[in-house]
Amino acid sequence: MANQVSTAAPRGRWPASSDEELWAGRPLDAEALFGRRAPLELEIGSGKARFLIEAARAEPSHDFLGLERALAYYRICRDRVARAGVANARIVRADGRLFLETAVSPSSLFALHVYFPDPWPKKKQRKRRLVDRGFLALAASRLEAGGVLRIVTDHPDYATTFAPLLGALEHLKPLDWDALPAPPPTNYEIKYRAQGRTIWRFSMRRT
Repeated sequence: MANQVSTAAPRGRWPASSDEELWAGRPLDAEALFGRRAPLELEIGSGKARFLIEAARAEPSHDFLGLERALAYYRICRDRVARAGVANARIVRADGRLFLETAVSPSSLFALHVYFPDPWPKKKQRKRRLVDRGFLALAASRLEAGGVLRIVTDHPDYATTFAPLLGALEHLKPLDWDALPAPPPTNYEIKYRAQGRTIWRFSMRRT
């Protein structure tokens, strides 16, 4: 079922409709969600849905599912996806790691996209970071053979923390970023490019 724009629901701090509740306790049925069976690409942290919408438009034969945990941003994503009218894009409100672990079946993703995850820069916050050895191993298990994981960050410490892990995982092999067409930029990428920030890009393929 397509996401619907709710014009009557109040824009408060708490969920005002069932779709605004955090996804929990049920597996993902992508075929029922999209009404077809197609290669599935998952984006963790959809922000304002720019990548999600543009990627879906560029590759209509694939389905694109975005995850956004923050309620305010989820509402932005939901409304923009609905207005865009792209039949192969959906957004759900979910915690990325938990969703990947409990809702996504092994070997079911064509691609996994993680663009500008929260760097949690303070030392005491680093345990909250999404990308670590456990996440990378989980991501590898959810990708189909030949599936691709793409990660982008502008935070140097974050990049240097997980970069050494990428070559140490049995089922993920580094892939040159330019070996595949460049994905549509997110709002963050457009903003950071304009500011002249250095951006680190990582691409891995599931063996």
